Amino acid sequence: MIEKILSIKNIGRFRNCKPRGDVSFRKLTLLFAENGRGKTTLCAILRSLQTGQSEFISERKTLGTTDSASVQIRLGGNTHTFGTNGWSSIHSDIVVFDSVFIHDNVYAGDHVEHEHKKNLYRVIIGPNGVQLAQRVEELDGKIRDANTDINTKKSAVSRTLLNGMTLETYLAWQPIENIEAKIQQKNTEITNRQRALDKATEIQSKALLSKIDLPAFPVGFLGTLSKQLTDVIADAEARVRRQIEDHSMGNKGETWLSQGLAFVAHDKCPFCGQNIETNELIAAYKSHFNAAYTQLKQESAGLSQRISSAIGETALNSPQQTYSSNLTLVEFWKQFAEIAVPSFDFENVRTKYSALRDLATKLAEKKQQLPTEPILPGDDFQAAHDAVTALQSSVETYNVAVNTANTIINEQKASVQQGVDINVLKSELADLEARKKRFERDVVQACKDYQDAVTEKTSLEQQKSTAKEQLDQHCQQILQTYQSSINTYLDQFNAGFRITNSRHLYTGGTPSSHYQIEINNNAVDLGDSRTQPGMPCFKTTLSSGDRSALALAFFLAALKQDAEIGNKIVVLDDPFTSQDRFRRTCTQQLIRQMADTTQQVIVLSHDPFFLKLIWEGYAPADIKTLQMCRTGDNTIISEWDIETETKSTYMKNYSMLLDFYRERKGVLLDVARSIRPFIEGMLRAHFPGHFQQNEWLGDFIVKIRNASNTDGLYHAQADLSEIEAINDYSKKYHHDQNPSADSEYLSEEELYGFVKRTLKLVGGC
Repeated sequence: MIEKILSIKNIGRFRNCKPRGDVSFRKLTLLFAENGRGKTTLCAILRSLQTGQSEFISERKTLGTTDSASVQIRLGGNTHTFGTNGWSSIHSDIVVFDSVFIHDNVYAGDHVEHEHKKNLYRVIIGPNGVQLAQRVEELDGKIRDANTDINTKKSAVSRTLLNGMTLETYLAWQPIENIEAKIQQKNTEITNRQRALDKATEIQSKALLSKIDLPAFPVGFLGTLSKQLTDVIADAEARVRRQIEDHSMGNKGETWLSQGLAFVAHDKCPFCGQNIETNELIAAYKSHFNAAYTQLKQESAGLSQRISSAIGETALNSPQQTYSSNLTLVEFWKQFAEIAVPSFDFENVRTKYSALRDLATKLAEKKQQLPTEPILPGDDFQAAHDAVTALQSSVETYNVAVNTANTIINEQKASVQQGVDINVLKSELADLEARKKRFERDVVQACKDYQDAVTEKTSLEQQKSTAKEQLDQHCQQILQTYQSSINTYLDQFNAGFRITNSRHLYTGGTPSSHYQIEINNNAVDLGDSRTQPGMPCFKTTLSSGDRSALALAFFLAALKQDAEIGNKIVVLDDPFTSQDRFRRTCTQQLIRQMADTTQQVIVLSHDPFFLKLIWEGYAPADIKTLQMCRTGDNTIISEWDIETETKSTYMKNYSMLLDFYRERKGVLLDVARSIRPFIEGMLRAHFPGHFQQNEWLGDFIVKIRNASNTDGLYHAQADLSEIEAINDYSKKYHHDQNPSADSEYLSEEELYGFVKRTLKLVGGC
C-alpha cells in the first residue's frame, strides 16, 4: 500500500512538493484538486512506478528549470526513489484509470482505432495472456523483419537471374563441369555463326574435304618372284648365256636369239640352211625360249615398271595433293566450326615408299636376270613392306576425321541455308554464363543467405502458429466472461447499450480485441476515423456519458478478472465525468466495493461533492481526505477538510465565478461580491483551523503576512500580494467596506480580469 508521498520535485506543477501535516494515505484515499493542479501528473508518476518507464515522468519535467526530476514514495514500508537513473525499484501491482487508460485502450475523441483494440486486448486477457500475445506480436514482428530480410536477399540474388526465370528454378541449378570451356566453346560458336552468316554464299559453294588413298603395292609381285620353270634342260640357260657372252651380244643377245628362233622351219637354220635337228645348242635355245619361259621372262621384265607405276613418286602425288587441298579447306571451315583433322607426314610416307620401292626394284631386276629361278625377298623387304602397310592405319584415322569434319561442314551449310537464328546461341551463352555466375562464391553465399532467411521465416511462422493456438485456448473463455462482466457493469450504470460479439482477431498479424455495440437488439460496428459519414458507429451512437461508462466498465471488468486483485493499488482519476446522478451514485458504490477487495484505492477528483459521496459513512480509520493545492508556482499535498470544502456557499460562489469567466453569465455586481467570500472559503479549506468564523479576508491577509516559516499559513505568503490586490478591488462592492457599494462604477472587462485572477489562485483557469 502507498503510505505517503515524501517528495516530488521538478515534475509538472510539483516544483518542490513536501508533506505538511498528516498526509499519510489510507486504504481508501481521496485526493481533491482543481483542474491544472497535478492530478494527471500524479497519475503519470504512479504509472511510471508501475511500469518502470521513465518517459512518463521525463515528458512532464517542469519547464524552465535545469534541476533533475525526482520522486520519493513510501510504499509497503520501503522508499521508492526516482532520479536520473530511473526508479530504485518498481511496483507492478498499481493499476491506473485515467484519460491515458481511456485514450490508449478504449477510444480517442470520437473513434475506436485498431491500436485501441490491441491495447484493450492486453487489459482483458491478463498477465498470462499478455505474455502469449506478446509472443505472437514478437514473432509477427520477427516475421515482418524476416520478410524484409528475404526481400533484400531475394533482390541480391535476383540481379543474376535471366529474364523469365523463376527464383526456385535458379536455386535448383547444379554446377556444370568445365563450364569455362563450354562458355568459350559457345562464344566460338557465336563468332563462327556470325562469320558464317556473313559468308553464306561462299559456304554454300565451298567443297567438302576429300579422303586420302595411298597407292597399293602391286598385286602378284611376290608371286612372280617366286615362279620357276622345271622343263628347261639343265645347262640350256648356261649355254645361252655363254653363247651371248662369246658373241658379245650384250643385253640384246637374248632378244636377238629369241626372235631368230622363231624363223626356224623344217629343222633348218635360217642363216646357213644346215640341219639343226641334232644340234644341242639349238635344243638349248628351244628349251630356253619356250612359251612358259617367254611368259615368265615377260612378267619378270615388267616387274620394275609395275613397281614404279604403283608406288613411284608419281603415284604419291595425288594423295599429297588431296592432303594439301584439305589443309586449305580446313583453314576456311575453321572460321565457322571446330574442324580438326590429324596431320599427315608425307615426307615419312615418301621415305617409306621409297625404301620399299628400291628393295622391290632390286628384286625385280634379279628376277629379270634369273627368270626361271624363284627369288625370295629378304627381311629388309618384309620390314619395308610392313612399314608401308602400317601407314594405312593412319590413313583410316585421317579419313574418319574427314568424315566427321564433313558432317560438321554439312551442318554449317544447312544452317546457312535454313537461316538459323544466332540469338538462340546467344541465349544459350547467357544461360551458361548465368550458370557460371550462380556458383561464384558471392552468389552462392547470397543464395544460401536467401534460403536460410526463408527457412528462418518458416520456423518463425510455425512458432507463431503454435503461439496463436495457445493464445486462442487461453482467450476462449476469458473473452466471454469479460463481455458478461462488462455488460453487468453497464446494466448497473443503467446504460442503454451492451457489447456483443466479443472475440479476438489477428488484424495485421497481431492479436486485438473486437466487439460491437448492441442497441435495441441491433449490433453496431465500432467504425473508426475512416468510417463513411452517415454510417451508425461508436461516434454516432454513444453519448459522452455512455463512452465514459463504457471505459470504466472495461476497467472494472478487467480488474475483477485479475487473480491478484487483493494485491492491487487502484488509482482512479476523475472516474465520474459527464454522467448523470444515478451513474454518479453507482460509481461511488463500486469504488467503495473495490476498496473492500483491493489492497488500496486512491481517487483523484476535481469534484468535492463526488468525493464526499464516497467519504460519507465509510470507516474513518480506513479513509483519508487530502488535497493538491497551489502555493505560488508550486503544488503541494496537504490535509483537506472535506466537510468545510463542500459547504454550499463556497461552491455557489465558485460556480458563479466560473460561469462568468467561461460564458460571461451572471449579474455583474453579484459576481463582484462573490470574489471575497470565495477566497475566504478557499483559504479556510486549505488552511483549516487558522481562521475564526467572525474573521474576514482582511484579517486573513494580516495572519498570512505575519506567519512564520513553521506556520502552515506560511505557504500562502507566495500568493499574498495577489490576494491583497484582489481584496482591494472586491471590497469596494461590499457595504461593510463601502456604503455606496451599490452605485460603485463596475467595468465588465475589469471584473473579468479579477475573476480570472481569482480562479487562477485555485487553478480554475
